Amino acid sequence: MAAKRLIGRTLLAAATLAGTALAPALAHAQPASAAHGTVMNLAVRGEGRDDIRNALLTCEPAGGSHPYAQDACQALRDVNGDFNLLSTGNSTCPLVYRPVTLTAQGRWQGRPVTFEKTYSNECVAGVATGKVFSF
Repeated sequence: MAAKRLIGRTLLAAATLAGTALAPALAHAQPASAAHGTVMNLAVRGEGRDDIRNALLTCEPAGGSHPYAQDACQALRDVNGDFNLLSTGNSTCPLVYRPVTLTAQGRWQGRPVTFEKTYSNECVAGVATGKVFSF
């Protein structure tokens, strides 16, 4: 009987030590979905210091703070996450020079993504990127 209690206490102590040792590693671990999924910070920055909009886009499943997450994820799936291949076709935009810079940082299906491009105005940017930067 005493041996069973000793074994039980030993196992409890071992489990406690193992949990204590793993706690710091688990605290900094990324969820499997973030490590292999799609999570991106998107930004649209105008000329003014305060002229900036941000959105978080997640895919698999579509979500985040992006208002058109489903459409944005589909557009990125169509080009395998390559922002340079995004396009909605031809459209007529005003010849007004009011530059906007679009940026994306994060992961597309587990791969690191960094994108930054400046367009002559928001209309041209919208034609080039569709719903991805529509927020």
